[in-house]
Parts: sequence; C-alpha cells; structure tokens
Amino acid sequence: MGKLDDMLLEQATKLVQAMDKAVDDNLPQNIAEIVKFHSKGAAVASLGSAWVPGAGGAAATLACAGFIWSMYGRIGSEIDLPISKNILKSLASGVATNIASYVVGMIVLSTAFSLVPGLGNVGASVIMGGTSYAMTLASGYVYLKIMTQLFSQGIDPTTLSEQELNNIAKNVASNSDVQDVIKNAKEEFKSKEKKGEFK
Repeated sequence: MGKLDDMLLEQATKLVQAMDKAVDDNLPQNIAEIVKFHSKGAAVASLGSAWVPGAGGAAATLACAGFIWSMYGRIGSEIDLPISKNILKSLASGVATNIASYVVGMIVLSTAFSLVPGLGNVGASVIMGGTSYAMTLASGYVYLKIMTQLFSQGIDPTTLSEQELNNIAKNVASNSDVQDVIKNAKEEFKSKEKKGEFK
C-alpha cells in the first residue's frame, strides 16, 4: 500500500470508529476503495474531455464534480447515512470549491495547452487527468474528515443546513493536510499513468 492508501484507510477507520460501527472490519477498506474508484473514474473522464480545445478544462472540471457528488452518495450508502441529493451536491460543491484553490493553476494551464493542436492536447489531457484525480481523492479525504468530526461531536449531519455543512467543509478543507494529499495524489497519478492504468 502507498502513502495515500494509508491516509485514506486511516481516515476511513476514524470515521467508522466515530460512528461506532467498528464491528464491521471491512467497512474502512470499502470506504477507501470507493474514494479510489471515483478518483480513477474522474481521471479517465478528464483525460478524454481535456482534448476539447479551450473548453476541455471546464468539461473535465464538471466531470470531476459529478464523480465527487457520486462518491459522497456511495460513501453515505455504505455507512447508512441518508443525506438528500441537494445537500450532497451542496457539500460536494463546497468541498471542491475550497480544494480548487490548490489546483486552479493546473486547470488554467490545461486550458491554455488545449488550444495548441497535437502535443498541447496531450499535455492538457495529462494535466487535467492528474488534477481531477488529485481533486477527487482530496475531496473524498476531506469528506471523511468532515463526517468524522461531526460524528465525534455527536452531530447528526442530516440535521444541518446546506450552509452549515459548507462552513464546516470550508473549515476542514483549510485546516487539514489537503496540500499533502493533492501532492501525493499527483505523484501517484503520474506513476499509474505511466503504467497505463487509466487507459
């Protein structure tokens, strides 16, 4: 297992313990796998959509947001946490917005590269693939931290408003090790991409 796998599994374990669901030994691993699955899906979608000249970065970002929202829904199902679709979308967008500040330069660079035919499109595709992979993985990590924080404090997330959840997301995203997660995710993406894992 790599560093990111360890970080995800550790945070998933903390969430399971905070929810007092420690009886299911497989649950933390299942949660970590959901995050990794959606991160890979976001990367593959972005590798393809980033080829569109000028608009590829925006299309890849939208695809990434969809994977983040879907990931949160699957994690919620896994831990029996029925959060409404509107709140999930709001939370996903709140987390992604706060994490985007770490990757906005890469999105701009990808868009600029996509305007150059040939090698520019290849470069844009790889940049957005790595950015989407990192952003989705970091969003999953932050979501696990948010839920762990809420359950540790005895707060039922379903009782909070969208604004309250967004405020918590902003606080967790700015006070956690998101930069390290993004850096490690980008490195992991490069390694996996060289091995052809996103084809």
